[in-house]
Amino acid sequence: MFIKNLIEKVLESGGNELHMKIGSKPLMRGKDNALKQMDFPALIEKDMKDLVGELLTKEEIVKFEKRGIFETNCFGKPPCNFRLSLFHSQQKPIAYIKIINGNIPTLSEIGFPEHVANLLSAAKGLFILSGPARSGISTSMAALVQHMNVNFRRHILVIEDPIEFYYQPAECIISQRQFSKDIYKIEQGINFAKRMDVDTLVIGDLKRDIPFKNIIEYVAGGHLVFLCMANLGITSTLEKLVYSFSEDYREYVNQVLAENLLGICSQALIPGTNGRKVAVHEILIPNKNSSGIIALGKYSQIKNNISTAGGGSILFDTEKGVPGSVADKLAKGLIDKASADAFIEYYKSSMA
Repeated sequence: MFIKNLIEKVLESGGNELHMKIGSKPLMRGKDNALKQMDFPALIEKDMKDLVGELLTKEEIVKFEKRGIFETNCFGKPPCNFRLSLFHSQQKPIAYIKIINGNIPTLSEIGFPEHVANLLSAAKGLFILSGPARSGISTSMAALVQHMNVNFRRHILVIEDPIEFYYQPAECIISQRQFSKDIYKIEQGINFAKRMDVDTLVIGDLKRDIPFKNIIEYVAGGHLVFLCMANLGITSTLEKLVYSFSEDYREYVNQVLAENLLGICSQALIPGTNGRKVAVHEILIPNKNSSGIIALGKYSQIKNNISTAGGGSILFDTEKGVPGSVADKLAKGLIDKASADAFIEYYKSSMA
């Protein structure tokens, strides 16, 4: 039962990850997103064998030994739900546990921009939430889904890999399908959404190639899609999506986006003055002017014309303290100048 004790210690410390390797002390990822050693002896082979035997069935153990890699969600196993990933390194098992948080935060609790939250009432279109690894977009998307769950009456289909939050139906019917477990191609999930009269399709942070063509065609058909993408900045997000298509198809994609894009919110986390990460945002809410730029495929012009885009549109490096911007968080004392300057420098270098 040592694994239960380790997970309890991670929870008590406000952490969300546990890393285990033979010959090393367990590592946990804490509130500040940094890995640190736990006050626990270095793991031995028996510890890992006990862990595998406790958490996996006999059939799953055979699969792990055959493939050398295994992933599963563990629900109903105290003290909490978690995601277990096992793999071999130099013929020795390594375990990674990701805590599945049962409490879904509200949009106000995570400081999500109000202008973006207003887009949730749309009946059709495409909304993109982007951010690099460990930028909190999975949590933000969960908060968006929960907001819809409480405030609207819809059939929501969520496609994820892995499932990180479980939703208790309130006003909505919510179907969650996990890649490689419930479906084996994202296209299957999109086709399912067409047949089952889904009101809102949510595609989470899949960490794999996204079938943009199927999504664009689904959106063009008058459907509502919320999509996570691993990108920093609204321009790079648009470019990644559009440039995934062959050149002869991009004019059509630009037109679909110009007519159906509800907005793009790119999110990043910066070390806060209270020891926790603080979310900052770059936002595009299209209006006639910015939609015209998108229709022409002139994405590089969006940055210079952000002030004439729809209300609430901002850049990470907007100098004025517009809500959600780095300058706003700095003015409120949520982040310090060194952290703000370091992020802006990183952001500008990524855009170069």
